[in-house]
Amino acid sequence: MIPFQKQPFSHLLEIALEMKKAGLSEAFIEHCVRLAMDLEGILDLMVIWDEEKDPSEKNDVIADLQNEIDEYLSGQKSRIEKPFVKEEQFESIAKSIQKFKKEIRESVDAWGGVSKLAKETGIPQPSLSRFFNTSSMPRRATLLKIAKAVGLSDKDITFEWVR
Repeated sequence: MIPFQKQPFSHLLEIALEMKKAGLSEAFIEHCVRLAMDLEGILDLMVIWDEEKDPSEKNDVIADLQNEIDEYLSGQKSRIEKPFVKEEQFESIAKSIQKFKKEIRESVDAWGGVSKLAKETGIPQPSLSRFFNTSSMPRRATLLKIAKAVGLSDKDITFEWVR
């Protein structure tokens, strides 16, 4: 991989074109390019995505890029105090998060499904699949996009472990 300082702008645009060919949304690609011009980590992720051959790994990189975009856009780049969680709470929290996401997924499926949601929100389908299929804490920015598209209320997306 070429170091950040030596990465030519034209290479960034080449990666953006490859992302477009792969079917990623224009809004997602635009955010990636804009942020990559300022944030080394975004550019690094784009290069990793471009060089990766395994489709599953490529999807994971897309999900990571979407998380970075959501975090940046929600203004959460500053340090946030998070509650201390004891190790014996992990399993219970994970189950609670999975239950919450299952309820959201049921609403999405009744509304039209994940593919339609990806088109409506601009969130890549791999990111949405990862969102629904993991027990990671959901980001508020992602929940707000989903809620707006599907027509969910604030009450529907209020959850103790949203970050």
